[in-house]
Amino acid sequence: MIRRSPYKDLMKYEEILSENLGEGERLFLHYTLIQAKSNLEVAEKSDYFVSPLLFFYGLVALSKILILIKTKTIPREVLHGLTVRIAGEKSVDWTKDYDPRIETVLIKEKGLFPTFYKTISPYSLPEGEKYTLGDLFLFLNKRTSLDTLAIHYLILFLLSMLTRYEPQKWGWAYEKSSFSRELQTYLKIVGRDVYDLWKEKIKL
Repeated sequence: MIRRSPYKDLMKYEEILSENLGEGERLFLHYTLIQAKSNLEVAEKSDYFVSPLLFFYGLVALSKILILIKTKTIPREVLHGLTVRIAGEKSVDWTKDYDPRIETVLIKEKGLFPTFYKTISPYSLPEGEKYTLGDLFLFLNKRTSLDTLAIHYLILFLLSMLTRYEPQKWGWAYEKSSFSRELQTYLKIVGRDVYDLWKEKIKL
């Protein structure tokens, strides 16, 4: 049985979303929708070693569409507006069971994430605010002023950075750490959760 892509309907929204947009904005919307759909669909079928990166860039594309629709401006930011702070030494003592929950993301003043956050939340997000991966997973399960879609953005940024630059940490985290079950469950559901939250934000 062929499994239907949960993102198949993404392109159907193009006509609705393109109302009142100029030609340049319509082209941006068209190709960014394709990018979001492609990244999310491939992520669903990919090995865990690359799926965080694909899910993250799928969410980045959805975030750019939200910014466009809410501000009528094409987002031009090339910086993420986020950075990773490695906790402790880069050389890990594997006998002590490296814990990925200590990895930290720090929010910067300028970049795509701060711009995105301003379009979806009434709360301010001060420069220099930082969260550990453990904090962010806890926030998913309780009420917090940090928007849920933004929490996923920060989690996927952290996981994508581990995937790209610290493959040994990511492999251990996913397969052998005390947090592996949570990570495995998260990657099974995050794409659809992000897509559903995005549709709510954009009122589809």
